[in-house]
Amino acid sequence: MLRYFVMVVMLSISALGAVSFLHDNPQVVDTAATVYKDKMESQAARATASKSAEKQQSWSGTVRLQANQGGHFVSQFQLNSRPVTGVVDTGASMIALNQSEARRLGINPAPHEFVYKVNTANGETKAARAIIREVRIGSIRVRDVEAMILEDDALNIVLIGMTFLNRLRNFEFSDGTLVLTL
Repeated sequence: MLRYFVMVVMLSISALGAVSFLHDNPQVVDTAATVYKDKMESQAARATASKSAEKQQSWSGTVRLQANQGGHFVSQFQLNSRPVTGVVDTGASMIALNQSEARRLGINPAPHEFVYKVNTANGETKAARAIIREVRIGSIRVRDVEAMILEDDALNIVLIGMTFLNRLRNFEFSDGTLVLTL
């Protein structure tokens, strides 16, 4: 009986400590809530994407991009129906854009949503997760694509990463040409 009493007391003390910690550190709750919200939005975006597969197929097509002198595949894309210059980057797990470009596209994450630490060529920075309603290049259109919004000084061009490329039927490199197929 004494053992159970000691366990209840220890559990109570732990609970009070947790409540005190959370009271003194409200950003922990905000961060957890943001990460949870992002997870739910990501699941909803995937569900919407799978439901809209038939619509996406109506925008099927093939786009060929030629590498520039530096070997990069730079092209004009439309994100949320607005033109942007983007570089296809298979090393980027998601589409990545800076805050100014995101604002121009109608994406405005709140300061407390910048909870993800990401590494860029310019060093480590914080980022917020977002969903781009539509990404287009030529005859290819993909809806509800996950993206990361980075601080302005971390990125000066839009990176078209794997969250877009993985939604295509195929993409392949050959002789300085990148072929995207939906």
